[in-house]
Amino acid sequence: MKSHRPWTRILAPLILPMLLALSGGACAETLTLGGTGSALATMRLLGDGFARKEHGFQLSILPSLGSGGAIKGLASNSLDLGVSSRLLKDSEKALSLRVIPYAQSPLVLVTNKQGEQTVATVQLENIYAGRQAQWGDRSPIRLVLRPIEETDNCILMTLSPGMKAAVESARSREGLVTAVTDQDAADALERLPGSLGMSTLGLILAEKRPLQVLSLNGVPPLVKGAVNPDYPLLKPLYLVTREDAKPLTRRFIEYVQSAEGRAILHRIGYSHGFR
Repeated sequence: MKSHRPWTRILAPLILPMLLALSGGACAETLTLGGTGSALATMRLLGDGFARKEHGFQLSILPSLGSGGAIKGLASNSLDLGVSSRLLKDSEKALSLRVIPYAQSPLVLVTNKQGEQTVATVQLENIYAGRQAQWGDRSPIRLVLRPIEETDNCILMTLSPGMKAAVESARSREGLVTAVTDQDAADALERLPGSLGMSTLGLILAEKRPLQVLSLNGVPPLVKGAVNPDYPLLKPLYLVTREDAKPLTRRFIEYVQSAEGRAILHRIGYSHGFR
């Protein structure tokens, strides 16, 4: 008599993987993160490292919200963890938030123009003020601005008194591109021929952006794979969380601060000695 295989034998190879997937999903814990665009790709790399240690961990990263958006998201319980490029404003200090400095990365001048290696302070002053509109080969410079209140502008304006005046005057110049987020700025710098603008070295390296990072007054931001201590412009980054953060958030913060987490940051243009 011809034997028939039981249906359980036929379906088991199909059902078991589904049950295992559902079982794993039930144990998964998700951490929702958002904030300054300059840190998002970096957080994804750190999340991948943490997931290798924390079974079922999932990191959900929202598109660039900016530092202020991260703080608002935490206050409304929409985020578990924020990343910010600034400390809390006076109006935000009553929100029961905890701010943890975790790294800093050079604020760099970048271009998509091949052959450019360095830029000087006086040259930047002239470009932002509109007194210099061409590269050395007489091709046009396409300056990409950031909103005046952005941390990048605040840092750049510390370069010199003339730089502060030049950045402020650039606001009134017509025809210049202003990028709202860090990713918008990087996209515009890639797209516009002869571009020039600001970014964070960590963003450029973590997102593998095809942009030329310029030395500033002949000082490179990176030396032998490490942040150059002599480079003058550094952008601080902070983790922001609620005082009642859930255990998963606290464990992820500990990982970022661990030797393994710091090694990941070091490889992509970050340092830890704040100044």
